[in-house]
Amino acid sequence: MYHNVDELIAEIEGRKNRGYGLSHFQAYMESIGNPHLDLCAIHVGGTNGKGSTTNYVRAILQAAGYRVGSFTSPYLITHRDRIRINDIEISEADFLKIANDYYASWIEWDLSMFEIDMCIASVYFKQQKVDYCVFEVGLGGRLDATNVLQPLLSVITNIGMDHSELLGDSYTAIAKEKAGIIKEGIPLVTAEKKAECCSVFAEIAKEKHSEVHVLKPIENRRCENLHILFDYGDHKQIKLATAADYQCENAALAIEAVSLLHGRLHISEEILRQALAATQWKGRFEIVQKEPLVILDGAHNVEGIEALCDSLDNIHNPVIVFSVLKDKNFTVMLEKLMSITDTMIVTKLHHERAYDMDRLAQQYDVCYIEDSKTAIQQACAMKRAVVITGSLYFISEVRAYFKAG
Repeated sequence: MYHNVDELIAEIEGRKNRGYGLSHFQAYMESIGNPHLDLCAIHVGGTNGKGSTTNYVRAILQAAGYRVGSFTSPYLITHRDRIRINDIEISEADFLKIANDYYASWIEWDLSMFEIDMCIASVYFKQQKVDYCVFEVGLGGRLDATNVLQPLLSVITNIGMDHSELLGDSYTAIAKEKAGIIKEGIPLVTAEKKAECCSVFAEIAKEKHSEVHVLKPIENRRCENLHILFDYGDHKQIKLATAADYQCENAALAIEAVSLLHGRLHISEEILRQALAATQWKGRFEIVQKEPLVILDGAHNVEGIEALCDSLDNIHNPVIVFSVLKDKNFTVMLEKLMSITDTMIVTKLHHERAYDMDRLAQQYDVCYIEDSKTAIQQACAMKRAVVITGSLYFISEVRAYFKAG
């Protein structure tokens, strides 16, 4: 019996994936009554943009008056913020109650941290009688713990070369893993346009008797007063609460997703527009300071960094503060960032998978400052726009620093 949530979370976070595979977790969920099968779920996978798309779908449904659960990863502030209802994280009391009820079975079945989180989310959403819930895939798709779901709709944002040591070393191989979330007779909507990936989706969807809906063209994009505006189909000049151009695809995916559920949903154009205009996703092109301008962005792979650089077109020569995990293609990420700035600061990230940034400083013309707070202070002292990026784990650390100040 746990009474302290921090001790409980430390115990859960210490539980590694033993590699039993999805069938093991499916059997476990069946042993506790399959709470996830009682949920009206939307399943969101892909390489980049999963969390943002999940959040936009959540926001639209919530604005329409539905009670909406969301499951995302990794966490940004506390472990509990992975599991939310109407954008409010699960309380310590509810987290403890569910954990104490199921903890013995987790140990018996030797579940991993992510499997435990998926279990808690499923039980919590069922207990709280949510109308809909949106689940973000953790890693890959086919073998991910979230893939026990039988959703109303599957969403795949895009395919990038991330986690290639686990998912495959080609777009085709990774697409097959991501497409593992396609279910029998359940429609798929995707923003991916690469021919080899779309071919994989089409082949698997045909086997599963599932319709594939590819995002329509996004037109008339522009940035105005740190807000992106764009046209999507009949929806003209949709306004987003961000200056990140890459969020157009994620917002459009959310529009397409809710439109595919039109037979179940009642969402007016006004509600949709208001929801998108008001919705922010912390840690993604998040402005945390105006003077000087400081932007936090959790871009953590090559494609994410490319999208970030595209969104920085209107910001001349920002100071960039960068830290990264060692299993990423950090040299390409660094080189792309160095192409838009003459001032690059690399700093230490407190994580077991962190790369030794001092080694990067020995190979590239960058400034290494070990302490991240000192690095940020020196960047801000230059009186130029500051962009902090490279890892969602890094952004979590940095965001706490700004919010504390």
